Amino acid sequence: MILRSANCKAIAVFAILLPAAAWADQSGTVTLATNSYLNLNTGAASAAGGDILWTGVELLPQGRAGLYNLGRYGARAFKSIQARHASSARFSSAPIPAGTLVPGDVFGVRTNSGHFVKLLVTAAASGSLSLQYTIFSNASSPAIVSAIGPLVTEIQNNYSYILPGLPNYGIAPGSIFVIIGSGLSTSDPPVLQSSGAPGLPKTLNQTSVSVTVNGVTTTPALYYTSANQLAAVLPSTTPIGAGTLSVTYNNQTSGAVPIQVVPSAIGLDTLYGTGNGAGVATDNNGNVFSLTNSAMPGQTVILWGSGIGADTSNNDTTYPQTQNNLTNVPLQVFIGGISANIVYRGRSQYPGLDQINVTIPSNVTPGCYVSVVAQSGSVVSNAVTLPVSPNGGPCSDPAIGLNGGTLQALANKANGSANSLAVLVNQVVEASGKISSSGFALAAVLNSSDYGKGYEYASQGSCTIVPPGQGSFTNLAQNPLDAGAIQMTGPNGQLSLAEQGIGFYESDLPTALSSAPGTYTFTASGGANIGGFKVSVNVQSPLSITNRSALAAINRSQGTTLTWSGGFPNGDVQFEGAVGNQLGTVRFYCHAPSSAGQITVPPSILLALPAGGGTLDITNTTAVQSISAPGLDLGLAGGAVIFGLDTTFK
Repeated sequence: MILRSANCKAIAVFAILLPAAAWADQSGTVTLATNSYLNLNTGAASAAGGDILWTGVELLPQGRAGLYNLGRYGARAFKSIQARHASSARFSSAPIPAGTLVPGDVFGVRTNSGHFVKLLVTAAASGSLSLQYTIFSNASSPAIVSAIGPLVTEIQNNYSYILPGLPNYGIAPGSIFVIIGSGLSTSDPPVLQSSGAPGLPKTLNQTSVSVTVNGVTTTPALYYTSANQLAAVLPSTTPIGAGTLSVTYNNQTSGAVPIQVVPSAIGLDTLYGTGNGAGVATDNNGNVFSLTNSAMPGQTVILWGSGIGADTSNNDTTYPQTQNNLTNVPLQVFIGGISANIVYRGRSQYPGLDQINVTIPSNVTPGCYVSVVAQSGSVVSNAVTLPVSPNGGPCSDPAIGLNGGTLQALANKANGSANSLAVLVNQVVEASGKISSSGFALAAVLNSSDYGKGYEYASQGSCTIVPPGQGSFTNLAQNPLDAGAIQMTGPNGQLSLAEQGIGFYESDLPTALSSAPGTYTFTASGGANIGGFKVSVNVQSPLSITNRSALAAINRSQGTTLTWSGGFPNGDVQFEGAVGNQLGTVRFYCHAPSSAGQITVPPSILLALPAGGGTLDITNTTAVQSISAPGLDLGLAGGAVIFGLDTTFK
């Protein structure tokens, strides 16, 4: 049995143990249907609960929330509103009528947790209301918070951040979990408590937590407290089932909120602390695998996280823990979609912190973002990725034509930004049969860290899941680059790509791309940010889907397989699916070379999706061509044909 020794490099225990959900200003967009609620701590719309209710006739504050309508001042005024302005707004319980909520209207919300939010109406039609919002993390009403005492708004696994209401949600006994809300403790910065004797405290900074399930009450030990977030270890003696949780601070106790305790619900740690993308995995010496330090097929690696399940031989409070191989917990780990041999599954030497020692299958398809998913019964973990290379060292990702050294160099750029460009000639075949073809280019500044995160992506041979609210990319529209005029020459002649705004160019092709195979050449004159370039893409016949009827309904517990014939030579196939519920859209993403002829999406991926009507996208892309130009850090070009299908996830 391979265990982590006490004198290993502690893997920066602070980073691995507590990748706390950082409270930063959160911005987003949402569309509310008639009679839907909006939770402005998370930005999630739902059928019940929340801070505001849209009835189709008026917008109503809920509970202690308040509204303040500024008026139709538009996007410029919305952008200029800062957190400091919130304190002067006259929030009230009065509703805002639908006639006022027209595009350009700006209003504010004081949430039930005492935070302030600015919102802009972007569309209002047929009973729906589309909003842009920013939740100010550092602006709150101390008077409101003091008056209402502790308020709990979310309970999540410390690593997966899976939302309540999703099929793979749950808190396992013995796991580290976070409680999010307001007025939970002092406003002092969180301080990680030591699990050395006498162990983690059950009361910290006048804060304690109580959990009751099936008539049994347990008191979780606390790793840290703050006004907006606590981290605790659910005792292994907590029964399984639906229960309640409450927080007491300064002799005030919150209302009881639901907690769902399940036998096992694993959350895998991620390098960026988001629950998605690059995972935290180490070798036996505590070295973290990275884009330039890949794991190898056949190597045993250690995955870190929490939620394997109860271990009553430990007290969940004290270091060092007894390291028991919890073989009684049914567990599988899939690496690149292949079941991997588990050497050890159980606690590390820290309360609630689990390690899974697993051997990478020898036949896994290497890549920079090989998927890793754990499954216990029908409950699957969050999906993370791991770089795998036959000889270790830098990974290689043939689908994007980049290696780990290049990706890491982009991620580490000193100024934190990367000038990026993509050009594409493409065709979209919608589920209705409608076909549209165009050429387009997108030039924008990306946060350089986006190249290391691995969000919403998996290497060839792998699949991943993207839950709502996880992962975050740069808003390209806010950071465009000028590449000058761009011409595209193809079998049907020359076409000028129309500039739709700085950094975005697109024009329709005169005929369908599939009817005009050949070489398409993009030529740019160069602009204020990116110099001139020329690149050619060869587009021949895309794939043909051979099992379309089998994809009309997908049984999540059985998995599904996409099959095709043909495809772009040396090209790539991406298989994506999406289904939404009140929390937002959950998506899967799978990847294979054109030559594979099929992609199998296993139950370990599909079980993270809720049931319901959804969509599928099958994209066949050509081999990627690189673009070099002055002022450009990374440029890629290709051709693509996208097929859209409707489906039902059962």
